[in-house]
Order: sequence, then C-alpha cells, then structure tokens
Amino acid sequence: MVFSWFNTSKVDKFVDAEVADLIKRVPPAKLEGSGAAARKAGEQLARSHDLLLRHARDFVRSEKPNLYQKARIANRMKWALLEAKYPKDFADGLAYALASVVAAANADREV
Repeated sequence: MVFSWFNTSKVDKFVDAEVADLIKRVPPAKLEGSGAAARKAGEQLARSHDLLLRHARDFVRSEKPNLYQKARIANRMKWALLEAKYPKDFADGLAYALASVVAAANADREV
C-alpha cells in the first residue's frame, strides 16, 4: 500500500522509548550548573549518545524503515530532546549523528 510508506508508528514508538530511557538515565536538570554533578551528568550523556546510536542502528537493521521513516527518526529525536530541555547543541549533534547512522545502517559499511 502507498499509505504504509507514511506509517511511522514503529518509528515513533522507538524514539519515544529511547527518549524516555535517556531522561531516566540522565535528567536534563542534572546538566545545569558547573559543579561535579553536572560534569558527571555530561559524561553519562556522552555514553548514552553512543548507546542510542547503536540502538538506532539495530532498529533500522531489524525494521528496515523507508527513507521518510529514517528521516523521521532523526527529526523526532531532535524535537523530543529539545522539548525535554536538553541543550540545543546536544540535540542538534545527536540528530545529525543519528541521521548518518540511520542512513548507513543497511549498508555493509560502518560510519
């Protein structure tokens, strides 16, 4: 069906679950300030960044989304992170990395 091309329910469910997991692991409020707690939260956020990219690669390899759905993953992730009050530079960087990983996930090469 032509309309199934625009069905993003699996993508939306994946992104919502990943954002909820990230918020649980590294709440945006912990990133505020300049103390040791903020520095530790920043390190946790960096580790979570890599984990999220691996989950996205695995999701794309298993679900085989089309071009529209792949673009939706990065876009929805960016806006969900911004709504959750994560720093704009983190959300933008993650969206860019996510788009790259998702685009190359079905290829035989690694990004």
